[in-house]
Amino acid sequence: MSRSQVGRLSGRVTQCGLRRAHVSTGGGHSRRRGLTLLELVVVLAILAGLAGILVPLLPNMLRRAHKATDCTQSSELAKALQMYQASYYSYPDNFDLLTDGSGNFPNYLPGITSTDNTGGTTPFGGFVTTGTLTSDEVGYLHNAGINNVEPLASSSYVAAQQALPAGTTSPFHPTRFPYALPLASNSQPISTSTTFAVLQSPATIATLAPDSHLLEAQFAADAAAGDSTAKYIVFGVGPGSAMVGTVIQDAPMSVPQKKDFTPDNTYSHFGVIFKVDGLEIQRTERARFICSVALEDDELEATEKDAEGYYQVSRVPGQ
Repeated sequence: MSRSQVGRLSGRVTQCGLRRAHVSTGGGHSRRRGLTLLELVVVLAILAGLAGILVPLLPNMLRRAHKATDCTQSSELAKALQMYQASYYSYPDNFDLLTDGSGNFPNYLPGITSTDNTGGTTPFGGFVTTGTLTSDEVGYLHNAGINNVEPLASSSYVAAQQALPAGTTSPFHPTRFPYALPLASNSQPISTSTTFAVLQSPATIATLAPDSHLLEAQFAADAAAGDSTAKYIVFGVGPGSAMVGTVIQDAPMSVPQKKDFTPDNTYSHFGVIFKVDGLEIQRTERARFICSVALEDDELEATEKDAEGYYQVSRVPGQ
């Protein structure tokens, strides 16, 4: 056999081998198009196991995030108010009154049970009631720099706005703008006829919520001093506050804790508590800031209670 014949035979053998390899390889790929049933079952079992671990944790994680946010917001609000006082040598003016200026709590406050046009009587879990101040107590507020308040829109006003024809816009919003008049004309000077949200007595609060911790140390100090004249009022910190644009950019909003408690249907700003009477106040003749609180539907929640709730949530299934 000549050398050229040997070369041609060798080339044919090589080409035949390549074709067989190509057919074999291609056939293998065509048969291996997905997971086997056993592999699919294993993957599903792993996913089901992960879901069983993670899904029960999600509600707790969300609730803890809400608690942490409220705790931070409340604490930062207190710092901002103290910064304002240090900078301007007075407390900020134009807090939200939390009443409509005529003696009623509007029905969009957290915890109001009445939905009629007169508003309800039990906001914040019954921790406050309506009340007026004496001339001395009004003077103590004035001496602290608090001369005016922003009354909230009444329940009847809100009902009238909701009844407007479709397509008509209303400036009112329970959180973004909870007033009936423009800010320039809504402000009202404080007087002995102004109706405030007055904090209930320590005994009443202890009955309503034994684990509240609200003003626990302050109440204890009042009791130790035999101070039966101590009096506290609650303001809201809304968009009309003098703090906005000076020490804070916007009035902070509380994080909704329930699906039917949202800024679109409920007043969702934070509150601040001031002591307006008592032995200490009578000596200094100035009202004093005590603390900031979250205005919840079942209580006035202090920062300490929010922090405690953050750690308790993980021990309560489904919360």
